[in-house]
Amino acid sequence: MFAKEFDEISLRDIQALVDEGIPEGRQLEFKRDHYGRKDDDRREFAADVSAIANARGGYLLIGVDERNGIASSVCGVEAPDPDGLVRAISEAIRASLEPPLIEFRVKWVSIEAARGVVVIKITRSWSAPHRVTVAKDYRFFVRDENGKHPMSVEELRRAFLFASEVEERIRRFRIERLGTLTVNEGPLSVGKEGEARLIMHVVPRTAFTDGIQLSFDERGGSMWPWPLGGGSGANSMYSLDGLISYSGPEERFETVRAFSALFRNGIAEAVAGVRVGNKDGQRNISLTGIEQEVIRGLCQILGEYKRRSIPAPYTVFLSLVGVRGVSAPIDEWRGGIAYPHRSDSIMLPELAIDAAGAENAPEIELRPLFDLMWNAFGQYGSPNYDRSDRYVRR
Repeated sequence: MFAKEFDEISLRDIQALVDEGIPEGRQLEFKRDHYGRKDDDRREFAADVSAIANARGGYLLIGVDERNGIASSVCGVEAPDPDGLVRAISEAIRASLEPPLIEFRVKWVSIEAARGVVVIKITRSWSAPHRVTVAKDYRFFVRDENGKHPMSVEELRRAFLFASEVEERIRRFRIERLGTLTVNEGPLSVGKEGEARLIMHVVPRTAFTDGIQLSFDERGGSMWPWPLGGGSGANSMYSLDGLISYSGPEERFETVRAFSALFRNGIAEAVAGVRVGNKDGQRNISLTGIEQEVIRGLCQILGEYKRRSIPAPYTVFLSLVGVRGVSAPIDEWRGGIAYPHRSDSIMLPELAIDAAGAENAPEIELRPLFDLMWNAFGQYGSPNYDRSDRYVRR
């Protein structure tokens, strides 16, 4: 059940929990009956939801009985108006916790007329810890293999520090990789040291929390996304870090045009040479061309994450190195003021993409970075969005 898309979960999947004797645990809880409407019932529901969100996320199934913590039957609960019940549960979740829980899903899986199972998927929260605010409770809960319990002072301290520590580890990773790639000591060499290059990293937060270990034994299967600017052909290879695809002849891998790498912990890295033209003695690059490559690359990476069930949020980093003295006119053929960049590198700020953003077109999410990239070369912002914020490429 857990490997399926939420919308695809069926009664057969829920029955399989009983048939296979699946126990409750850190990410799974069964409830035979509705919670009820009394204050104690409302507190219990909010505590169960927050405990899962404050741990690693998971599922709460209402309408599944258990015996000694093991799923024993799919009994279902009555609901003359299943859609109304789903709405009421969603509203209760939003109103019962502080800070509000944003990423959760609720669905009704029908057994027969007016009877079914309520499936609640609670995504691991990066705004944790959440406390119960309904019926004057105000406690924090967390779930482990033995069920939920009020959080201790030490658990609260770790929970409050957790998100900031993960963010700092992600930033350190970027700095370390840029140091390696700038001097061409990555898995492959792209161009020559000092030449202009585009570097993109996409980092799932779970890469630093859940101990992801991807498998790459997919002989004959789909290949890791094409390198940026790789054209119509690419080759693949393995490295200590994971799986790599690169552009260029297979037998000439000492220096390649571009490569993309998928690390075993789910981090994606893409490096590509940037063509620098020369017009009237001025060295220019095409930021529009870079935008196109980044959009295509991010689309492929997010598709791969979906295929491999690597959840959001993701942090996107874009960097340009080797750009000292390089300009980026909006239209290099029609002139205009060209502002040479004064330093060798551009490190754009991090961009966070949540689960909802991952479903959008990449160009929608990337606009803040694209505008800043153009700002770095003295321009107002990306000229490739119209007044309706659609990407139209001038």
